[in-house]
Amino acid sequence: MTGFITYIIVSVFTPGPNNIFASVLTSKSGFKKAISFMLAVFFGTFIIFIITGLFNVFLYNNVRLITKIIGILGGLFIIYLAIKMLFTSQNEVMLIKNEQYFLTGILLNLINAKTIIFGLTIATYYLEMGFNQDYMSLFGLLMAFLCFIAVLVWGLFGKIFKDILTKYRTIYNIVMALLLAYSGVIIIIESLN
Repeated sequence: MTGFITYIIVSVFTPGPNNIFASVLTSKSGFKKAISFMLAVFFGTFIIFIITGLFNVFLYNNVRLITKIIGILGGLFIIYLAIKMLFTSQNEVMLIKNEQYFLTGILLNLINAKTIIFGLTIATYYLEMGFNQDYMSLFGLLMAFLCFIAVLVWGLFGKIFKDILTKYRTIYNIVMALLLAYSGVIIIIESLN
């Protein structure tokens, strides 16, 4: 059980597309404007966890093929985000318009390989540990809430260090873009293995 909980905490709070995007978005647009993206992460993650939880039993025999396809497509999308972040000018607010934060957050989660693989993994552990399938939705809600807390933390990081991040925007964008690109490449490599 401790390994399961450790895996959840590490997966939720380590850098990934949602956390990095929340940090960058908050530093560039402000915390209030980024809240809609963070809420979208909550809802998008919850949707993914419900889908992966409910269909995990049926997909068990085909999970490898599905995660391989999702991993490759998701990894490519994450690399695309990294490239966009790297080449965003200092005058551009972000990759998306304010009114599109929520929609973009939902869509990002629906193709976010890290979220999907995480959902499949924890749903499998949840079932293997003998927990009641009737409570899978509540468990998904708890996992989505933990992911929401993680993007809030990363968003606060962006807000707190906004002045420093603005001063060193180019370096920050390069580091964050490299982290995103690294995440995308690792997801693709792991998907191919």
